[in-house]
Amino acid sequence: MVESSFLYNLCFNILPWILFGLLGMGLMWLFMRGKKHDGDLSIEGEGALRAEADGLRTRVRDLEGRVSTRDGEVSDLKTKLAAAAAGAAAATAAAKGAATLDAPKVEAADDDETYALEWRNRYLAARVKYLEGRLSEAPAPKTKAKTKKVVAKTIAAPKAKPAVKKKAAPKPKVLYTDGPTDGTPDDLKLIKGIGPKFEGDLNAKGIYYFRQIANWKAADVKMVEGVIDSIPGRIKRDQWVPQARGLAKSGGAKAPTAKKKAAPKAKAPKAKAASKPKVLYTDGPTDGTPDDLKLIKGIGPKFEGDLNAKGIYYFRQIANWKASDVTMVEGVIDSIPGRIKRDEWVKQAKGMSGKSVSAKKSKTAKSGASQMSDMDKYYANVKKHDSSASRDVVEKIVKYCGISLRSRDTSLVACSDKTEVATVVNGFVTKKLGITDGGQALVEGVCQDMKGERFKNRVTFYYLCAKKAGKLSVFN
Repeated sequence: MVESSFLYNLCFNILPWILFGLLGMGLMWLFMRGKKHDGDLSIEGEGALRAEADGLRTRVRDLEGRVSTRDGEVSDLKTKLAAAAAGAAAATAAAKGAATLDAPKVEAADDDETYALEWRNRYLAARVKYLEGRLSEAPAPKTKAKTKKVVAKTIAAPKAKPAVKKKAAPKPKVLYTDGPTDGTPDDLKLIKGIGPKFEGDLNAKGIYYFRQIANWKAADVKMVEGVIDSIPGRIKRDQWVPQARGLAKSGGAKAPTAKKKAAPKAKAPKAKAASKPKVLYTDGPTDGTPDDLKLIKGIGPKFEGDLNAKGIYYFRQIANWKASDVTMVEGVIDSIPGRIKRDEWVKQAKGMSGKSVSAKKSKTAKSGASQMSDMDKYYANVKKHDSSASRDVVEKIVKYCGISLRSRDTSLVACSDKTEVATVVNGFVTKKLGITDGGQALVEGVCQDMKGERFKNRVTFYYLCAKKAGKLSVFN
């Protein structure tokens, strides 16, 4: 019973698995026998390696042949250089011997030949040194051509004379700190916009000639405006640089030179007036009848009274004000800071001090007439916003604005400028209309109403402020 169960298991359980395993191994051997693996040294792989080795050997032999050819070229170059050096040495020795024998006969010819031989030797020495350097760096076959170019440049170098251009090179200085060292100074007053004061300031800063100003760049203009007492942008507005270029080309500096030489004769009688007028006359107008300061644009009866009360009576006093004097005067009279500079009191006083008062009065009358002729323009502008506006009210607002309407900048209100808005609030709204609360909002509302106008006329702006606040009765 046991034996029969053993045979049964052997035949039906173990033997079939053994047969299946042998069959699988046989199939795997048949399937894998034709495959090649990387790294196997098969017949085909060995043949490929041998072919690659043969190709590398051929390439090595080719490179060795090129190296030997290059070595041959280098040796040929060295031989030629040695022969050239020997020939040059022999030629030099022969020239020296010939010069010793025939010196009395051909002295001039020998000098020329010696000079040529010296240059030839220098050329050869430079060429040898250059080629040796090239040879040490494994030179290419084109060494000769490059050497000739470089040597040609080396030989041509002594002919260049850059020193010839030095005479026309220097440009005029921006500032002459050591005085007018380039000749007699030009009369800078010939430039429109430069008077005696500006000429003195420019000379004091080292500027004496038209050609200096003609060569100014934007940075130079900014620098000069920073060192002289000038309104920013004035140099560009008055076109100092183009004027100076024209005067420098036309030689306009010669005529003023004669005037400058004759100037001391004209100034001699003024020796008594050499002492500058006082800034303030505390003991009254002791230098004659006071001038009519109202002729200066920006000074009305009130300011004239304030100036007289502080000891200022004459145009020449104002004409000699410096920046510190302007600050001091603004501190002792009831004036808006910066008003004196903005209305150009000093410049006007300089012009007034040399002219007759009667001529100025007639000019003032004409300007007053022209201002009155502008009344229709102011009234028409106001009527754009209020068709029922009263002409009398507009005329009174024009009188209130006074001299601020004479300048384009001051005749307009800039709502984008916070300082300007604050001036309107603190001046017109508070002092004239008597509004202490809500003045800022009132002005901003009028700015919004006139938003469509790029240039907001001051008369119209004040009228709308008064109307919006219900204060037109102030001008009735």
